[in-house]
Amino acid sequence: MLLTLVAQPVLASQTACIFSTGKTSHYYELEFIGYSDTKPMLVFSSTTFRAGQRTPLPPADLKHFSQKARSVSLAFRNPEDPALPPSFTLAGTGDHAWLTIGSARLQGDLKCAD
Repeated sequence: MLLTLVAQPVLASQTACIFSTGKTSHYYELEFIGYSDTKPMLVFSSTTFRAGQRTPLPPADLKHFSQKARSVSLAFRNPEDPALPPSFTLAGTGDHAWLTIGSARLQGDLKCAD
């Protein structure tokens, strides 16, 4: 049994980029977990949704993502599931990105691992 566990490939994830509005009392954060420019897993958190609890998202319409270029363009559409955040879009290049969620359009920081 031990040999079976040791022989299994080790799966690890890393944070490629994080978008954050940076306001402690009222924030939005989107974490891109994966390797380099491959399609990342997305994890959403916000003080306005489930008290900041981290929520993995189903695949979003990821139009563009580049960790190296610090560039992203995506749209998440909530399939009318109350366990998921409302629909939103995120777009930006460099150190800044814009999150549009509901009627709000918020500028935040886009930080990517080198």
